Amino acid sequence: MSPMAKTLAALLLLMPLSSGAQAQTRLTTGELTKQLNQTAGNAQKVGIDVDAIRADIEARIKADGTENAGGSPPISDVLKGLPNFIVQIQFELNSDVITLESWETVGRIADAMFNPLLAGDRFLIVGNTDARGKRDDNLNLSDRRAAAVAEMLANVFRVPANRLVSIGLGEEQLLDAQNPNDGVNRRVQLINIGPV
Repeated sequence: MSPMAKTLAALLLLMPLSSGAQAQTRLTTGELTKQLNQTAGNAQKVGIDVDAIRADIEARIKADGTENAGGSPPISDVLKGLPNFIVQIQFELNSDVITLESWETVGRIADAMFNPLLAGDRFLIVGNTDARGKRDDNLNLSDRRAAAVAEMLANVFRVPANRLVSIGLGEEQLLDAQNPNDGVNRRVQLINIGPV
């Protein structure tokens, strides 16, 4: 592991949603690799059509209006049903620029993706926002943020781009629907979607 990776290792926080755990646990690259490897068996059985999900979100916003998605059902039962992990990646306010403090987080993810256990797998990077602001703006922001994480993994950390898929869900898949403006809803999810 590089010295940079060691110094900023504490920035990686993950939470397994499938276990229902609400407390975040700090994971090492080895633990992250193990957790991502465990999701692969489930994800291989599910096809994920990013374009169809995006079209569904846009249709819902057009039909429901842009003010707030609170109370709407999750946009994708497929994504909601897959084991996934929340990654704490910080961005500049209302921007897709990843803060310097979160570069190590992305680096740890890249380290795990290069592990032989995960080397042939693809990963879905899902951006989510809270319900503040307009739905279409949140959708675009979350999409740009998920793409920024994928870009950094590919361009800075050299993860092959064909192993990365990104999508933003905006506020359509709130983690805490009872508190739509809560910060827990602003998150990036990482899902192993199986072999390339």
